[in-house]
Amino acid sequence: CRIATACTDIEVERAKKLLKTNLLTTLDGSTPICEDIGRQLLSYGRRIPLHELNARIDAVDGKTVMTAMKQYVYNHCPAIAAVGPIEQLREYNRQRSRMYTITH
Repeated sequence: CRIATACTDIEVERAKKLLKTNLLTTLDGSTPICEDIGRQLLSYGRRIPLHELNARIDAVDGKTVMTAMKQYVYNHCPAIAAVGPIEQLREYNRQRSRMYTITH
């Protein structure tokens, strides 16, 4: 996957803008805001203010994304599920070895 080896800052900036837009559009109304507060309380034990959330998103760059991909995705056993015609689905061991060779 190219995102682990060649993620550009331009792509990351575009993704950050999209993420911020999606986060704000989901908070349209009292019910979604209450759900968001509950989700944050369960996940973090507090509500994260929007300025802090924006700062966390802004802190991400291309190098951060590539580091996270290598640390959490590659060289780990993938879980694969498929529905429908699976003739083109790679055999599990081939996919697993491909994930290993990217980082080595």
